[in-house]
Amino acid sequence: MMSRDFHFSIFTLPAQQLLSGATAAGGVAIVALATGLWLGPAAAAVVAVGATCVSIVDTPVPHAYKRAAFLIAIVFDSLATLAIGLTGHEPLLQALVVAITSFVGAMLTIYGKTTLALCMSMILSVVFALGVEIGGGMAAVHHALLFFAGATAYAAFGLAMSHLLEARHKQIALTGALEAFADYIRAKAILYDSRTGIETGYATLIERQVTLMERVETARNLLFRHMQSQRQRQMAAGLIAALDAFETILSSQTDYWLLQRQFSGQRDSGALLNRIRIGILHTAMLVDDIAEEIRSGKPSPSLQAVRNEFIAIAETLENVAPLGDGSDADTEHGAALLELRAVLERIGHAIDAIDRLQAVIRAPEAAEDLLGLIKLDEFLPPRPYRLRLIRRHLRLSSPIFRYALRLTAAMLCAFALAAMLTKYFSHGSWILLTVAVIMRANYSATRQRQKDRLIGNLIGCVLAAVALHLLSDPALLALYFASIALAHAYAPVRYLITSVAACVMALLMMHFLSPAGGSLLAERLLDTGLGAAIAALFSFLLPYWERQDLPQLSAALLRASRKYARQALKRNPPEQSYRLARKDLFDAGADFAGALQRLASEPGSREADITRLQAFLSANYRMMAQLAALHVLLRMRGRDLDAKTAETLLAQHRPVLIGLLGGEAEPATTDTASAQNAQGQWQMTAALMQRLQQAETVARQISELAAGMAVAPSPYSLKRGT
Repeated sequence: MMSRDFHFSIFTLPAQQLLSGATAAGGVAIVALATGLWLGPAAAAVVAVGATCVSIVDTPVPHAYKRAAFLIAIVFDSLATLAIGLTGHEPLLQALVVAITSFVGAMLTIYGKTTLALCMSMILSVVFALGVEIGGGMAAVHHALLFFAGATAYAAFGLAMSHLLEARHKQIALTGALEAFADYIRAKAILYDSRTGIETGYATLIERQVTLMERVETARNLLFRHMQSQRQRQMAAGLIAALDAFETILSSQTDYWLLQRQFSGQRDSGALLNRIRIGILHTAMLVDDIAEEIRSGKPSPSLQAVRNEFIAIAETLENVAPLGDGSDADTEHGAALLELRAVLERIGHAIDAIDRLQAVIRAPEAAEDLLGLIKLDEFLPPRPYRLRLIRRHLRLSSPIFRYALRLTAAMLCAFALAAMLTKYFSHGSWILLTVAVIMRANYSATRQRQKDRLIGNLIGCVLAAVALHLLSDPALLALYFASIALAHAYAPVRYLITSVAACVMALLMMHFLSPAGGSLLAERLLDTGLGAAIAALFSFLLPYWERQDLPQLSAALLRASRKYARQALKRNPPEQSYRLARKDLFDAGADFAGALQRLASEPGSREADITRLQAFLSANYRMMAQLAALHVLLRMRGRDLDAKTAETLLAQHRPVLIGLLGGEAEPATTDTASAQNAQGQWQMTAALMQRLQQAETVARQISELAAGMAVAPSPYSLKRGT
């Protein structure tokens, strides 16, 4: 199996980011070199700045988002460049441009992570304009027109490449999601390893699920649009099949504490858990092989070998006899045997689901059957850049509005400091750039970026100093384009490397715009320190802590659980309604987990609070798994259930679960006694009853945790809404 990452020494770069970075660097290089041949190096430098600023927004997103982002970047960046040039001798007017750019850019981040790049593009255009002597008047107009030409040329290139590489971007997005799915399966195997604590295993599992859902969201936004060929339709169906397979893996949730108590210490039985662990790891490898088949066309192996592994484990399990002494230990041992048999059955369903994924990738008929079940457009986000969303956030209780005010204030402070240092340093505007790239809407991201920015700039300055001393201008130009590629590619995955590359890029660009002496490097280091200090100071102005969002996020998670429970506890739920409810629950769980990770680094966070919140998240994960298991049971073994009895049991337990998950208990509509009398008639009815009782147990734990969950206020936070 081929490695799924492009290796850079000790670093790894996913293919999606590699392609994106190469496209950005190639576009800037073509625009700059063509201009240099036509108009000369001075004009080429300004055109390259325009192309560089706009290239930041060239990320793997749907065409509608990319067109809108390019248009906003071209218009706003060009106008900001013109405004800075025309107000060259009016610091107050320049400060107004800085304030407007910072505020508007920050407010645009309400549309999601991808608009962070748009915010940076807008601010970078202002920083570059402040960093050179434009001259005012017609010189400013000429400079802005060159900038506009470079920005427009790159946008045309970016849109053309987006169309040409659309199928490739979709392929990379799908393989990325499958690789994250394989990593999730590997984390599942950890829970069968007695050497690893179960709580640690759960934490890893939830972390991998968050990553998986992020990859799924990216893939969904690309794959479910513009399906212009049969291959693209198969890839869209492949993502749907992968989510179905993920659900079956999720449904293999069991009482790992019970299994490890009963089997990990026994020589023969303990080997069973290890064999299951190895079989699960082999399953993950097969998912990686399917991803490789999509990428290269190399056929992935059949799943029959891993299926045979689990059949052999099941046969071995049949020879494990209960203790037979009637003790409590005997009862628990018997329960563990039953649980292990159920786990093996559900793993078998998971292998069948992965087999269907493989079939969908290979057979158009299988893909069309799956696509015919659902309406894909209902799984996509609304159209981009709706103005009414901004209007809803123009209030002090909004975290984005607070971030916009905080960033604007910090940028104005940086601008004032840069103006005071003009006598001593020629590029004090870089203080503004440092502030902009460090500050984020949440504290944890700001703190991490502050550290990465300081280290990255130190390394970048050293590399640039060596390059400026040893390399000729053509070699420096090549290094400039390479640094664009690295900065662009690593931005979503490893900001430290982006910081190094961006520092080299900025220093080389300023060298081409206005060649200076060695003091440029010292200025860059000083600007970084000053900018980091300002960002750290202003991170406590109108803060919005993660703890302020947790009540809403926990309520959203419970609401999504109730919605999913209503669909999962039906024998034949509508396919569209069920899948939408499942999507909402997966997204709500990922949102809560992400907030909890960020909470841990905030000032004043108490260990007891975090422990309770982690317990709440873990219980909700188990609830998700129990509901998925019930749905899989009803879907796979529904024919083995007496219809009337199953409906009775579901109607009996559904209102209880809904009530425990924070909703209004719905009245049972059937006679519960008939279900209890009938449960002995069918083995599958007993299995359904057991699953429902286990789900209720977890729901009670969630109810208790939700009732006692409270987070201490941050010593730095203001009251909500003030």
